Amino acid sequence: MDLARAAPGLPEQALADALAQVAPQLAAHARTPGYHPYGLPELRAAVAERFTRRGLATLPEQILVTSGAQHALSLVLGLLGRPGDRVMVENPSYANALDAMRRARLRTVSVPVTDTGWDVEIVESTLRQTVPQLGYLIPDFHNPTGCLMPDDERARILRAAQRSGTWLIVDETLAELALDVPPPLPFASHGASGQVITVGSMSKTHWGGLRIGWLRAPAKLVTELAGQRVATDMGGSVIDQLLALELLERAGDLLPARLEQARVQRAALADALAEHIPQWTWRSPPGGLSLWVDLGEPIGSAFAEKALDHGVRIESGAYFATDPGLFEQRLRIPFTTSPDTLHEAVQRMAAALAQGLSPSSVDRRPHWVA
Repeated sequence: MDLARAAPGLPEQALADALAQVAPQLAAHARTPGYHPYGLPELRAAVAERFTRRGLATLPEQILVTSGAQHALSLVLGLLGRPGDRVMVENPSYANALDAMRRARLRTVSVPVTDTGWDVEIVESTLRQTVPQLGYLIPDFHNPTGCLMPDDERARILRAAQRSGTWLIVDETLAELALDVPPPLPFASHGASGQVITVGSMSKTHWGGLRIGWLRAPAKLVTELAGQRVATDMGGSVIDQLLALELLERAGDLLPARLEQARVQRAALADALAEHIPQWTWRSPPGGLSLWVDLGEPIGSAFAEKALDHGVRIESGAYFATDPGLFEQRLRIPFTTSPDTLHEAVQRMAAALAQGLSPSSVDRRPHWVA
């Protein structure tokens, strides 16, 4: 039972219907070379229109279609970052993003995100004192804490980043997964957005197997990023982009069902935890796909290993930390599987906890989260 990846599946009928619509279009594209470093023009236009509809006027020239949000982030780090440059990151943060920064040999400067959110004064002082080249933020249902950044804090951070000359990379992959609140406005709509790069993806709202993401940035930077992209993959899959376009056009029908499913699964996970492991605590997030659970003691990594012996794969909070040894008292538990599966997984986790923990085997398995 995989609880390491906060990645929902796509309803089979929705996929089949979209594929049926895409087939005739694919035949027309087959008569062309098929290389689109910027992305299919019609998909770029659809993503731009999506930003505009959400409150941030956007032109297709400001959009680069990528092979997922992680690809978009890697392109930006490769173009704007140099080994040794500082990058401001939240602590905790998305594990794969942190790994990409380490591989780019960037120096992370962390700012805390607690159960109650961000301390904007710390963010402002970090931007002022360290003057990082880049900053990476997840303001919408933050991964892993689930926090949602208030509008006034977004505006303050934008102003502080503008003063320091920092490029902000804003990850909006989870922005549409608003379960208890209205969908947030785009971060860049709260002030001057000249040095804001917004990253998005279909992996959380639709399906991780559809490797389609995008970034929004100034048109000149998009051109430079497209040039960088050609050196690695020439352009994305045409069939995937056509399928993404079809699914985006159906979002009004698909997304409400996705949100309701997530609410049901979140409630099922919370009920199972309260029943079987009542000593653990958490705050119900207003959106997103996971709970950030407090175990009450620093046993996260040891517990994750023990849970694996019981057939449940999960990650300790330490995997989302900027520095070793932090958040060992936490687990990120996604609610992206069925209520029955979640209940069974929690029962197995309770059994693992009851058997006691042996921290000696903490590093025996590879980590891979989504």
